[in-house]
Amino acid sequence: MVDFHAIPVRDDRLSASYVVVGVNIQIPIFNGFLFNARTREAELRSQAAKQQILDLRKRISRDVRTSWLNARTSYERVAGSRQLLDQANQALDLAQTRYNLGLGSIVELSQGQLQQTQAEIGSAQKFSVGQNFTYNGCKFDHSVVNLCREGSTR
Repeated sequence: MVDFHAIPVRDDRLSASYVVVGVNIQIPIFNGFLFNARTREAELRSQAAKQQILDLRKRISRDVRTSWLNARTSYERVAGSRQLLDQANQALDLAQTRYNLGLGSIVELSQGQLQQTQAEIGSAQKFSVGQNFTYNGCKFDHSVVNLCREGSTR
């Protein structure tokens, strides 16, 4: 029969009712500045995130201003082109009237027709640019969405 209370190898100076409890406590007095390094890393990551947000805001602001100026320029070009076309039509009417009355030459009439044709071509080109006004707005909206998505994934 086996005696469970008997210690197989023991010091004879110890009684049979001897009990031992061990406790291990670690107090990191010197840990190689690990906690300071982790704190500094967290601070730097926070600063980097704030800088990315600031950069994103500046890029959005720049894109808004650029799109606004491009749209305004397109609109003003269309208005200027219409004025040029109106003036070319008036010049052609004047040249046609002078030619019909015998006061102008065929060269003057041809010049008036050429200027009127060039103004119509320019107006058509500017009108297509003016229609891109809406396209520029869509392009702008798309760029803002992309910028916002980029900023949220960082």
